[in-house]
Amino acid sequence: MRRLLFVVGVLAAPAGCENDYSYRSVLDTRPDIHDVVQCRFDESDDGWEQYSCVPVFSAVDEGAGDWERGGIGDFDIVQRSVFGAPFYQLWYTGSRGDGSGASDVGYALSMDGVDWRRHPYNPVLRRGTVEGSFDRQNASVGCTAFDGDLGSFHLWYTGTNSERGGTRFGHATSEDGIFWEKDPFNPLSPLEDATTLAIRRVWGCDALYEDGGFHFWIGGVTNDSEGGIPDNTRAAYDTGYLWTRSGVDFDVSDDLVLEHREIGGGQFDAEGVHKPSVFVYDDPEDPEAPRYWMLYAGYEDVIAQTQGDLISYSTRGRRLGMASSDEPDRGWTRLFEDEPVPLDFSGEKRADNPRAFFINGRLHVFFTDEFTTELGDTVSGIGLGISPFPTGATP
Repeated sequence: MRRLLFVVGVLAAPAGCENDYSYRSVLDTRPDIHDVVQCRFDESDDGWEQYSCVPVFSAVDEGAGDWERGGIGDFDIVQRSVFGAPFYQLWYTGSRGDGSGASDVGYALSMDGVDWRRHPYNPVLRRGTVEGSFDRQNASVGCTAFDGDLGSFHLWYTGTNSERGGTRFGHATSEDGIFWEKDPFNPLSPLEDATTLAIRRVWGCDALYEDGGFHFWIGGVTNDSEGGIPDNTRAAYDTGYLWTRSGVDFDVSDDLVLEHREIGGGQFDAEGVHKPSVFVYDDPEDPEAPRYWMLYAGYEDVIAQTQGDLISYSTRGRRLGMASSDEPDRGWTRLFEDEPVPLDFSGEKRADNPRAFFINGRLHVFFTDEFTTELGDTVSGIGLGISPFPTGATP
């Protein structure tokens, strides 16, 4: 069993930690992740390192509840600091695994990104109990953000009620990240003021608090259609941009910020650009460098299936890509246009839902995947990779 190596304000390094640290720079005032975790980081040929004790978070961890034993789904992480040291707050989707498809949202805390403590009140946000609730069947994390001025948390999530419109979008707020109040106007329709934006519904997001409001990147399904009738065989995932001050009222940019390549194109993101995760990086040595950087899930293939009046979507060939821009709402350019290997730590094309942070001069990327345990079992969960930043790839 892994033990928590941090106490707030106190740093403990495990004995016998064998890691040769070779990055270009380290901030002496902050602890280095290589020195505070128990397992090694394995280097890849393209300069990334993956934490070897994977997954770092899963449904088979000691302390996991019955409500999440079916697997860990979409998640988001807010990274903050205590006495100059980073710590991480995780909100994650857990499924019951009993065939019902039921899921709720849990909360966990870590001081190093690899050893997590679940909250005893989990799940902290539960699906609706009223028959007509839009989230009656499940609640799943879209994205979370911290309002630095008001000191409150926002959680945007998807909820499903197959008898009341399928999967839709909701919002909740909290003062501590544990006790959540669902918005009385749920479900939200953030795209109701869009005139030309092709995305039909919001099924993934990332929010970045800046200048008194939230930059808000959304991922969702787009459909080619003629005469207003969706052609579901030509579905794809694309990414758009919104802005909100309140978390519920949105200003919509009508143009997509990052699009899939082409239906049947064969590229790693041919039919899907989804689950955006954006961070800010100001390069002190290059003031002309892009300020906004996005990790995203790229899908080779998006499959649509009709079930009565509802349409469900599945994906194949999932790997992580990266893009950058000077502006949050326009000008996004892929870094992997010439097909260097996109991020796929397991090599099995199952990586999804990236969450990126720039800490101590390097990029930390959390992601969902399927992992093989020491006993040879396959388990879904969250992994961690790190890299110097900039990564060496340029637009």
